[in-house]
Order: sequence, then structure tokens, then C-alpha cells
Amino acid sequence: MVKIIPLEKAANVRDLGGYKTKDGIVRFNKVVRGASLSDLSDNDQELLQQYGVKDVVDFRSPSEAKEAPDKKIPTAKEFFLPVFGHDETKASISPQELLKQLEQGMTAHAQMIKVYRHFIEDEHAKKAYQEFLQILLANDGEQKSVLFHCTAGKDRTGFGAALVLDLLGVDRQTIMSDYLATNQYLTERTAQMTAAAKKQGAPELLVNGIEALMKADAAYLNESYTAAKEQYGDLKHYATEGLGFTAGEIKDLQKLYLTK
Repeated sequence: MVKIIPLEKAANVRDLGGYKTKDGIVRFNKVVRGASLSDLSDNDQELLQQYGVKDVVDFRSPSEAKEAPDKKIPTAKEFFLPVFGHDETKASISPQELLKQLEQGMTAHAQMIKVYRHFIEDEHAKKAYQEFLQILLANDGEQKSVLFHCTAGKDRTGFGAALVLDLLGVDRQTIMSDYLATNQYLTERTAQMTAAAKKQGAPELLVNGIEALMKADAAYLNESYTAAKEQYGDLKHYATEGLGFTAGEIKDLQKLYLTK
């Protein structure tokens, strides 16, 4: 089940409610994933306010946030939790810089594999997700939502969604389906970027690189699962041992975000 929130100037904004677990169903209007909020229209801001968004968590790097600051949602508190010190996902990179890095030997696929391993291993990333879980835990009001986002709503947000859904007891296949659903919402943006690159005579290396960086790939998220298994056993133990999120807090999170 995918519930898209129809906004005029933001893509891939989705309520994570409705997914089933063995103990219940994830509540609607409690946790929302999204992409950049820098272009929100007045109507978008009003809709998100009416939707009950009380906290906005921004996973972007300082440079991304400076270049495209979030449009404010009235009454919402903002939390700036950069997962990386700079944009490792390359979601905000210029075509010129991307081509330069590709020509120097970087492959887009390998870069994304590294990013998803860093979600598990990087101390900066772990601190961001640790604080994110505490924000979710503090969201104890009815019909009050935490909205978390990055630039494309794909990688840093995609891993964050996978982590939350895993802790709530959603099965891995469903989590992967939610992760891959991003592709249908980024198709237009990816097509625009590749078309612009081709129009400017960009080499195939750059076009292919853009496509690889702009898609959600099962291999990417599976790398996070692999790294978590290697170092902690699974994502739950990554949360308890790597992020210091206790078993009791996981139970409390389930009480807040699950309904029968």
C-alpha cells in the first residue's frame, strides 16, 4: 500500500501508514517520507499543516540545505540532521562535476553501494538516525506526523523508512516494495535530467550515471541489510547496539505507530 500525498511542488511525499505487521497496522498521519521541500507552494504548506505535520526532519547536507532551504510548514518544528557532512548520494551534484568524477573512475553503482553501507557504518550517519528515532518516539500526539526527507527522497530517506518499518515489524518484502516505489515518482525528474544532458551533447557515460544515481535499486538497500547483518546481526540489532535504541524503546515505538 502506497499513500501519496498530492502536493503541487514536491514529489515522492508519502504516508507510511497502512502497512501490516503481525501485531497490527502502521497508523496513518504519523510518519511521512518525502523529498525536497524547497519549492512548496502555499497550498502545499497549508495541506501539510492540515495533515498534522508537527516535526520536519531534514537529512540533507549543510550545502544542500543552504542552496535549497526548506519552505516552512506553519506550526512545524524543524530538525536538521545531516546524515553525511556532504552529499555522498550525489543527488545535488552538477552534471559537470558528476562527469568529472565518472571520468576519474567513479561508477555510479559502486558509489551508491558505498552510500548504503555508510548508513550502517558511518558515525555521522548513525548519529542522525539515532536522533531521528528519538524524534519519532516523542511524537505521541494523535494525528500528528513526523515528516522526514532529503533531496530526492530516495536514499537517506529510503534507508530511514526501511529502518522505521523494520522496527515496527513490517516484513522485508513490503519494505523493499516501499523503497522501490520511489522509482515511479522520480521517473519524470530523471527523464528531464537525462533529456537535458543529451540535448547538451553529454556523453553516454554521464547519461547512464544520472540514471543510476536517480533510481532506487534493490541492490542498494540490500547492501545496508548485508552490512547490518555482518556487524550487528540485523537492522533491529543495528538500532539497539549501533544507535543505542533499546528494546523497550522499540516496543514504545510500536505502541505509538501501530493500531489493530
